[in-house]
Amino acid sequence: MQLNCLDCSNKSCKTRGADCFGLHDHSVARYKEGDHPRMVKSSSALIDNGRAGELSRFQEIIEFCKLQGYENVGLAYCFGLEVLAEEVRYKMESAGINILPARCTMGGVKEPEIDESKEAPHISCNPAGQAEFLNKRADFVVEMGLCLGHDVMFHQELKVPFTVLVVKDRVYSHNTVEAIINYKAE
Repeated sequence: MQLNCLDCSNKSCKTRGADCFGLHDHSVARYKEGDHPRMVKSSSALIDNGRAGELSRFQEIIEFCKLQGYENVGLAYCFGLEVLAEEVRYKMESAGINILPARCTMGGVKEPEIDESKEAPHISCNPAGQAEFLNKRADFVVEMGLCLGHDVMFHQELKVPFTVLVVKDRVYSHNTVEAIINYKAE
């Protein structure tokens, strides 16, 4: 029988610290490496002592960037969300965080250059280019609304820590929880 967290009735990992999957020792060792101790402390500062639920995701990101001491924060965004990206940049810079914007179309790659089935010379999204640009300049990256697939490539290419502020969902105004609640199998 395969263990499955969703099917577990006693939740003993949470209630008793049980290690059903043999992850404990590896996990504890990893949390002591590199930047992980500082990251753990910054994360805890956002949720410990009754703070969980006090800050919005956007407020958490701003505070996390400050706690981590990030000097250059990349903002990888979809061209379709440029107005919102500008607002994010303004508010984060007002909070003392230097923002490095990276639009999805940076690099000017034409669709036929990467997909031979395309004939029209439309400009393509360029998640590999966004990642390359930010890998060289950013300490941390905030992602906003990259298309599915493009976000996967972006994550695979990115070599700096990142988080997602907005997940693209055109149907539910980027509120993916509503998409889950309203989903009906066809």
